[in-house]
Amino acid sequence: MLVAPDPVVDAPTPRRPVRRRRTLPAHWPLSLTILGFPLWWAMGLSAIVPMAMAVVMADQLLRKRRLVLPVGFTLWVLFMAWLALGVFVLFADAPGAEPGGGPSRLLVFGYRLAWYLVATVALVWISNLKESELPSRWLYQLLGFMFVVTTFGGLLGVLAPNLQFTSPMEMVLPHGLRSNNLVQSIVHPAVADIQNVLGYPEARPKAPFPFANTWGSNLSLSLPFFIVAWFFQGRRWQRYVAPLILVTATVPIIFSLNRGLWASLALGVVGVVLLQLRKARPGPIIVTALVLVALTVAFFLSPLATVLQERLAHPHSNDRRSELISRTVGSTVEGSPVVGFGSTRDVQGSFASIAGAATPDCSACGVPPLGTQGHIWGVIFSQGLVGAALFLSFFVVAAARCWRCRTTTETLCAFVLAFYGLQLLVYDTLGMPLLTVMLAIGAVTREQVATARRRSPQLMVPALARLRAWWPVLLALMLVGAVAGAAVAAQAPVYKSTKVSIILAQPPVYLAPDSGSDASSPGDVTIDTEAALAISRQSLSRVVGSRDTAALDELRKRVRVTAAPNTTVLSIEVKNKDGQASQAEAEALARSYLVTRRDYLLKRRDQALELLREQLAELRPGTSRAAAAQAAASRDRLEQGVTTILLTPVTAGRVIRVREPAVVRRQPEVPVTTGAAIGLAVGAVLMAALPGWRPGRPRLRRRRQR
Repeated sequence: MLVAPDPVVDAPTPRRPVRRRRTLPAHWPLSLTILGFPLWWAMGLSAIVPMAMAVVMADQLLRKRRLVLPVGFTLWVLFMAWLALGVFVLFADAPGAEPGGGPSRLLVFGYRLAWYLVATVALVWISNLKESELPSRWLYQLLGFMFVVTTFGGLLGVLAPNLQFTSPMEMVLPHGLRSNNLVQSIVHPAVADIQNVLGYPEARPKAPFPFANTWGSNLSLSLPFFIVAWFFQGRRWQRYVAPLILVTATVPIIFSLNRGLWASLALGVVGVVLLQLRKARPGPIIVTALVLVALTVAFFLSPLATVLQERLAHPHSNDRRSELISRTVGSTVEGSPVVGFGSTRDVQGSFASIAGAATPDCSACGVPPLGTQGHIWGVIFSQGLVGAALFLSFFVVAAARCWRCRTTTETLCAFVLAFYGLQLLVYDTLGMPLLTVMLAIGAVTREQVATARRRSPQLMVPALARLRAWWPVLLALMLVGAVAGAAVAAQAPVYKSTKVSIILAQPPVYLAPDSGSDASSPGDVTIDTEAALAISRQSLSRVVGSRDTAALDELRKRVRVTAAPNTTVLSIEVKNKDGQASQAEAEALARSYLVTRRDYLLKRRDQALELLREQLAELRPGTSRAAAAQAAASRDRLEQGVTTILLTPVTAGRVIRVREPAVVRRQPEVPVTTGAAIGLAVGAVLMAALPGWRPGRPRLRRRRQR
């Protein structure tokens, strides 16, 4: 029996229209990082979000089958290897720096390494994004938006310089971590730094970045993208608003007192003129000249001109920078020229005194750490001269790919690299400035690959395959170099050091005569004068027992004189291969120094007495009653001064502590790491010299023949 189908139950189910799943555009990690940057800064996440987005970028790269590497990427990989090797010398003592170091040094090293990894991932990421995935116009808009954010952040720093607040990230961090100066500057939003650059407190804008110099670097590096995105490719409203934003930017630019920023802008104007001359475009040159003349006249008629003139009249930071650069390079060359010291170090004392340091009333009395005040100096100190050469070589190769300025992207990259090359000398550009530079280089790479200007690009898969084939050789060479470095370290003599601490007595201040002469006052004796006396010929000769120059120089090389910050406690440290001899020499040198200092003070006392007695002998009785009374009063004061000088004890100081001889650490990590780095360099040279040879191939062929 056939049953008719139920029209309700057995009716075919209608198909629902298939909805396409919406996916985020490929460029969303970069867009989220830049468009939300003011929010990340306010939340204390301005460093964490780019690092998190770099993980997303890396995941996107792993999903691609074919990855192109930028030109010169091998140099950058070698630099990153040099950077990683720095962890092994992180706690080595650098010449001229404070010995020792705490866990915070690891924090600084990890922070710097993380930002370098972010820049590396961003470079490869944008090099492999198609134009359809990240349009160049949108990239220009993103970086141009960063200029707008930087401009209004700087304007806020000028208008409300004391504005600061606790971010949510700062609230959740442990007290020990957020008390670190680096962490505090990152997670605690503040719109300006109050500094005494002009001789009085002045606000230097920095929002939305942790430092004022970082603000200046970001403003200049994002300016070319802003001009292209808003003036030439922008919508109508952007073209109308762009001049107003540029005029607004002049206020924080001037009040930032940032000469590196000013120099970058001047370099940009020169570059624009040269570019137009090369393209034989007199019209834009004339327009540019007229605009500059109008802006210059308006500027000098405004109050901003006074700020500029005062800043140029106070170049006091030049001496500090040059002295810090000299000590940074000198310490690297002397202590670890190949691999550096991994991170920065605090300077022993200050440029003015071995006991100098920052105080609550004078924060500028301290000295910035070695490896700061310029990115290239940080690379030299942290990664050595070889690491700095690799670092610079990568950017030189990148500049060689875009200096012709054949396209808009190449032109932007050329200007960015020119600004960056200037700022490497004066700014610590790690962070968003380096990320901007890498984005510009990556944009040129992908454009040249897409237009076949780079016919045989280097691919990731063959490069990794070659590295896998060579890694046993590289590892073997690094081990051989490390063993050779260990052998060199083992041959170094073992020294023991004894430290003697002396508290100096305050130099006696004698009553000066009415004439105002200060010849009777030895108050100009300073802690640095005492350090010079401690290693003087007179002090050393008593310990050596002779005045032979060679013997004195040999002892002087083994002596180290330091002072506790902002105190009158002098420390004399003598090292010797024999511990007892080290202690005997240290104690003898301390006694000899006290004798030398006492003789010096006695000599100054005799000079003061002689001056007072000469003035007594020159006194003549007055012819009138008033003159006679005045002469008698002067005689009484001078005689009282002589009595005071004779009764004032001449005390040099006293020894307050003698430490037991301690073994001086030979720091084997420096030669061992240096040897490993040299082995890696040799392996890299062999890989470059033998492009068609891979280790292990002959053996495989023999096995197949058998």
